[in-house]
Amino acid sequence: MQFSYLSGLQFLDTRGDSSVRAALLFCLLIASSSDAKQPVVKQPVAPPDFAVVTYAVAEYFDSLPHYQAGDLISRSQIIGAIASVNDSGWDVPDADAIVELGLADNTFLVTRLSTSAGRKFMRKIAAHPGAYARLDRLSSISQGKTLVDDLIRQRGGDELVTYLATTKHGRQLGKQLAATRNGVDLNKPTGRIYTVDDLVAELKHIWDTM
Repeated sequence: MQFSYLSGLQFLDTRGDSSVRAALLFCLLIASSSDAKQPVVKQPVAPPDFAVVTYAVAEYFDSLPHYQAGDLISRSQIIGAIASVNDSGWDVPDADAIVELGLADNTFLVTRLSTSAGRKFMRKIAAHPGAYARLDRLSSISQGKTLVDDLIRQRGGDELVTYLATTKHGRQLGKQLAATRNGVDLNKPTGRIYTVDDLVAELKHIWDTM
């Protein structure tokens, strides 16, 4: 206030009319009270560098028992990773939509690859890009779940997934499966989040569009 409370009191001392003095004093009190209660405008907090986001995700998964790099991840784990990112200083937008891209914890592929035999199988195919997407699509066709169970249980079952993912003839076979009953093209991306790398890539995409 340019006309301060103190200067207002000095002005009041020069006035003889008590009613005028009372009115002016009331106005001064209201004005000084209003100034004291001015809201503080919070400046938006800048998100951390994306390296901090990547570290928060890695730190979360490193804390999980049995997890190894390249493992299939589930929705509950994606929720935990996003919470870790939020704690690092970035409130991830559309978090629910990101979570929906993961496989639910009770889905066929998650439950099968969570067993002892399933983990061994999973870690043999994890290095091949698109391996989880192919298994996911394979499990959706007629008798597909039985086939995936056989691949996990039998010695050398991982070699078929490697064949499908890494060879020309394997990709042709994956395409031909689209013609079977309830068939799908195994080579076609699903758009899902299967791994930590997939999750980080999705977060980076959102980060870059902010």
